[in-house]
Amino acid sequence: MSLDLSARRALLRDAEKERDVNDYAAFARAVEGADEEERAALAKTLAPSRLYKAEGATPRACYVLAALGKPKLLVETLDKSAPSAEQPIREAARGRSHEWVLQFCDQIVDTYAWSREPMLKLSLLMQSDRGVIADSPIWLKSVPSFVSADIDKALAPAAAGQRIVERLDEHGGLLMHSFWRFFETEGLGAHWTLTQWLAEGWDAAVVQLSESRPGCRDRLLDASLGALLRDFAATQITWYPRVQRLLDPGTEEIIARQQSYLAVLATAPSTAVGLAQDLLAKAVSSDAFDAAALVDASAAVLVRKEKKLIKAQLKLLAELQASDRQVDAISQVVADVVDAMPLDLVPLARKLMGSAEDAKSVKTVPPSSAAAVTVPGPRRTPTESTATATTPAPINDDKALFALVAEHLEGMGNGADYPRLFDYLARHSPTALPPELQKRAAEVIDSVWDERIASPRRLLAAALLGRDQVAFRGYAKFVVATKGQPDPEGAQLKDQSMTSSRYDPETGDWKVDEVWTSRTGYQYLETHSPLALLADAFKILRLGLKRGKAFSTPEVVPPHPFVWQRVVHKAGDGTFSRDLEVLGDGPKPFWLASGAQEVTSTHPALDVAPIPFEFTFRAQEAREQDGYDQIVQWAAWLLKHHPDTLAAHFHPMLSAAVQVINVRGVGALLAALGESSLPPHGPVYSALALAASAKMPEHRAQAAESIAKLADSGLLDPSGMATQIAAHLADDFVVAGRLAQTLADAASISAIAGYRVMQTVEALLPHLMNAEGKPVTQAAKLVELAARLSSDYGTPLTIPALLDKRRKGSSVLAAALQVLAAVQPHATALAEEAAAEAANAAKAPSHVQSTREATP
Repeated sequence: MSLDLSARRALLRDAEKERDVNDYAAFARAVEGADEEERAALAKTLAPSRLYKAEGATPRACYVLAALGKPKLLVETLDKSAPSAEQPIREAARGRSHEWVLQFCDQIVDTYAWSREPMLKLSLLMQSDRGVIADSPIWLKSVPSFVSADIDKALAPAAAGQRIVERLDEHGGLLMHSFWRFFETEGLGAHWTLTQWLAEGWDAAVVQLSESRPGCRDRLLDASLGALLRDFAATQITWYPRVQRLLDPGTEEIIARQQSYLAVLATAPSTAVGLAQDLLAKAVSSDAFDAAALVDASAAVLVRKEKKLIKAQLKLLAELQASDRQVDAISQVVADVVDAMPLDLVPLARKLMGSAEDAKSVKTVPPSSAAAVTVPGPRRTPTESTATATTPAPINDDKALFALVAEHLEGMGNGADYPRLFDYLARHSPTALPPELQKRAAEVIDSVWDERIASPRRLLAAALLGRDQVAFRGYAKFVVATKGQPDPEGAQLKDQSMTSSRYDPETGDWKVDEVWTSRTGYQYLETHSPLALLADAFKILRLGLKRGKAFSTPEVVPPHPFVWQRVVHKAGDGTFSRDLEVLGDGPKPFWLASGAQEVTSTHPALDVAPIPFEFTFRAQEAREQDGYDQIVQWAAWLLKHHPDTLAAHFHPMLSAAVQVINVRGVGALLAALGESSLPPHGPVYSALALAASAKMPEHRAQAAESIAKLADSGLLDPSGMATQIAAHLADDFVVAGRLAQTLADAASISAIAGYRVMQTVEALLPHLMNAEGKPVTQAAKLVELAARLSSDYGTPLTIPALLDKRRKGSSVLAAALQVLAAVQPHATALAEEAAAEAANAAKAPSHVQSTREATP
C-alpha cells in the first residue's frame, strides 16, 4: 500500500530521532515507492545534507543525501576521493528516477576535473543497478581517461592495449557501449588520451579488438568511416583516420565501402580527404571499382586549395584513364577547373584533358590574329558626378526628421545623413521629440558604451535632449605627475594612495610596509580627426538648439591643391602606451600634404600632419568606437573633393586592419573611395593596398570591390597602384599572399578590372625581389596571378631579369614564371571586352577640376 506524503513525513521525522547512524532502514521505509515530486517535498521536511553536516559520511547520512538530494548536491557533498558509504548510496539511488541517475553521472564529470575515478566507478555501479546507460557527450568525454587511469604510460603498448580492453569489458559492458559511442560523438575524435597521452596503448587496444572478436573489425571500419561523414569539425576527427590506418583495410573491404570513401572526398577536413584518397588508390584498379563515381567526386577535390590533395586526385584519375575508363568524363571534369589550379599542377592536369580541352576552347577570337588587343589607358580627368550638388536632399518635415532620428538612435543610419539633420534643425524652430523618441534617446545616452564620449548617436541624443555633460573633450592620455615637476598642461589629476605589503608567517597576517601617494589622471589633447570634427558639429547643434539661435552647419570642404608625400614614421602612443603593442611597435606609413598649413585654420579637416602622433588613438577608436562607420561616412561626405585626404586620415585604421580583426569603418571608407569621381593619387592607392592585405576576408573582399569600381570608371592607374603596393611590400606593411587573393577577386569582377589588375601586377614584378636578391614571401602567388591574367588577356608581360633567373627548377615560383614566359600575344574575348569597357569609360562626360591633388 502506497503511503501518502503526510505519512512519509511522519516516518522521516521518526527515523531522524533514531540514534544508530549505521541503520538507515527507517529512512528507506519513509521513501520507498516515492516519486521525484514527493522526494522534493520530503526534502523540505528533512534537508538532504542535514545529517551529513552533523554526523559526517555515516551510512544513514549518505542514504538520506542520495534518497532526497539533487544530483548536484550529492556530488558536491560527498568526498570526491573515496565515497565512504557506497552501499547505502547505491540502495538509495535504486529508488530514484532514471533521469536522476543520468544527471548524477553527468554532474560527476562537470564537478570534478581530477581524482574522480571512485565517483565514476560509483556511477557505473548505479547504471548497472538501474539498467540505464549514460551516453551524454559530457559523460562520454570522461570515459577514455577513466579507462586509462591506472595504466602506466611507460607500459608497453601491447600490455597497455590489453589492459584497456579488460577495462572496457568491466561493469557489464557499459564502458564498451561508451567506446562505440566515441565514433558518434563530436569531441571524442580529438580526445587527448586517445590521440596523444596513451595513443599507442589505445592503438593496440583497437587492433586487439579487431583481431580477437568476431565482427569487430568490420564494425570498427564502419564506425570510424561513418565518423568522417558526420560533419564534425576538422580539429575533432584526429582519431578516426588513425583507426582506419591502423586497420589498413584491404581491397575487398574498400570496395565494399567505396561509396562511403568516395563521399569522404567531399568533406571539409583535409586529413579525411587524404585518407580516402590513399585507400581508394588501393582499389582503383579493381574491376568492381565505381569509376564514374570517382570522376563525379573528383570535382569537389580539384577546386580545393591544398595542392597535395589536388595532385593526389589527379593521380587517381590518371590511373583510371590509363585503363581506358571514363576517359572523356575525366577530360571534362579536369578541363572545367584547370584554369583555377595552381600553375605547377597545370601540366599534370592537361595530360588528362585530351579532346575535352579542344571542345572547351580557350577564350579566343579567331586565332589568326597574332597581336594582343590594345586596351585604352585610364582617364586623367574627374567623372561628371563630381559636379553634382554638395549637399544631400533636404529633410522636408518633422515626420521625416523623426524617422531619421529613430534610425540613427539605433545605430543603423548612414553618416552622410547628418548634414540633412543639421540643416533641418538649423532652419526650423526646435521641435519637441515624440515621447518614445525622448525615452529612446535617454536610453542611448545611459546604455551605449562610449569611453571617448564620441558616439554619434549619443551625441545626437544629447543634442536633442540638451544634455551638456555628453561632449567629446579630446584624446585622453593617461599621465602621472612627476614629483618636483609642474603638472602636464590641461591634465586633470587625482591623488591615489597605494601600499606595499608582505606576509608575516608568524601571525599569518599581511603587514603594510610602505604607503605612498601618486597623482594620476588624463590630459585631453586637441585633435582634428574626423571623430573630433563630427563631435564638434554635434556640440554646435546642441548649443544652437539650447539657445534657440541660428547656428552654422558643416559644409563640404572645397577643392584645394596638394602635393602628397609618403612618410614612414614612428607611431605615437594612445591613452596608454601598451595600446600600441597589439598593433606592432614598428613605424607605420603616413601621408603629408605640402601647402596644407595655409588652409587648415579655415578647414581643419585638411590637417593631416598630426596623424603619426595620433596613430594609436585613431587605430584604437576604429577597434571599439560605437558608430565608427557613421563617422567615416560623414567624413567621406565632408571630404568628397579630397579622397586622398580622406584616405590619409584613415591610414591608422587600415594599418590596424592588417594586424587585427574586427576593425570598424573599413567597409565605409572603401565604399567611398571606390565611388569617388576624382582620379586617385598616392594616399588612395596606399589605402587600397593596405585594405587588400587586411586580416579579415570581409575587408579584403570590400577592397577588391573598390579596386574594381575605380577600374570600371576608368580612374584606376595601374602604375600608381603598383607603386604603393611595392612600397608597402618593401616595408613589410602588407602580405603578398593576401594581396594576390584580393587582386584576383578584383580581376574577376569585370573585364577591365582584370586588365588593370594585370597591368598593376606587371608593374609590380620588378619589386618582388628583396634587397638580398631573394623573392619576397609568397611572391609566387602574385606571379601565378600575373601568369593567369596574361594568358586570359593574350598579353605577354615583361619579366625582370632578376626574377627571370628563378624560372629554372620545379618550385611554385619557377612553374609560374615558366607559364608567364610562354604566353604569346593573341586576341582574346576577355581582352576585347576590356578594351570596349575602357573606351566607354574614357568617353564618359568629364568635369574638369580647377585644382588637382598630386603625388610626387
